[in-house]
Amino acid sequence: MSIIRLRDEDNARRILVTAVAGTAMAGALAAGSAAHAATTSIIVREGCTGVSGQISFQPGLLSARAQQVRAVLSSTTSGCTDAINGPQAGTGSFTAQLAGNASLGAENFTGTFTINWPASAGLNPSNGTLTVTQSNGAELVGGTITNGAFTGSPMHLTFVITGNTGNGSRNLPVAAQTFVNSQPLQVTQNLG
Repeated sequence: MSIIRLRDEDNARRILVTAVAGTAMAGALAAGSAAHAATTSIIVREGCTGVSGQISFQPGLLSARAQQVRAVLSSTTSGCTDAINGPQAGTGSFTAQLAGNASLGAENFTGTFTINWPASAGLNPSNGTLTVTQSNGAELVGGTITNGAFTGSPMHLTFVITGNTGNGSRNLPVAAQTFVNSQPLQVTQNLG
């Protein structure tokens, strides 16, 4: 009788140890799954390494003071690549209609944009809303695509000014600026 009892106690210990180990393993797997779910998988879904063009201002930008300004940005994109389909031949365009309070040294615009992807991409244009702010000599562009290709995705671009038409004085306000990107135009998606 005591031998049977000992075997039952040994089995009970084995079952308890197995249950505790199983619970620990399930907890570790659940924690790993939660950690995996909390990590985001953000990819550059579509991007263009080259963006260059011009911004025109009405009225022109002044050095001495900020004022309400309307601006039109027009540029050509190149070096575009899709994360799924790879590089795309040809060029596209990035345009924007902007308005805001701006001076030659400080810009703060909001507006709408259109990205026409290269014809080889076979994509509809991406349209959306954006902001453009100046920081340490760079123009930071950020927006969201509201319709067309990649609806709901964020868009980012950073560019620097390469030339001014005008000097920012009252007699010669800056009517236009040329620019080139310092960071690529990117549309990102969270595959989360």
